[in-house]
Amino acid sequence: MGFLVKIDTNGSQPKVLEELIQKKLIDYVALDFKAMPANFEKITHSKLFIPFEKSLLLLLQSGISFETRTTVHSELLDKKDILQMIGYLENTGYTGDYFIQHFVNGAPTIEKLGHSFKELEKENLSTEKIKVHFRG
Repeated sequence: MGFLVKIDTNGSQPKVLEELIQKKLIDYVALDFKAMPANFEKITHSKLFIPFEKSLLLLLQSGISFETRTTVHSELLDKKDILQMIGYLENTGYTGDYFIQHFVNGAPTIEKLGHSFKELEKENLSTEKIKVHFRG
């Protein structure tokens, strides 16, 4: 029908992503970057960092348009964590936009979380290669 197709993914299924790219079934990807390995399992209750990493590298090699984004809760990720994530993205060769989304207070979660504060918006976290944008 000629519609453009965007998918949102946590990157946990790189083989599926690869198939969609190879078959030219998608035009844009929004890839959730949950955390670095040290915090990944605590935050996601999964061991899916390696599949996420494979998906990121696949997207970088594919040439398909994509963005990375992180939803931040102030009890789980702080400025130091985000700076490490930006450094990781740069080291993998990612350039462009990186979106920081604030956790919606009151949303149901795996574990009970307190109120999240929007402290990061006061910071300029952009680098020469990565432009950080805040959503929400």
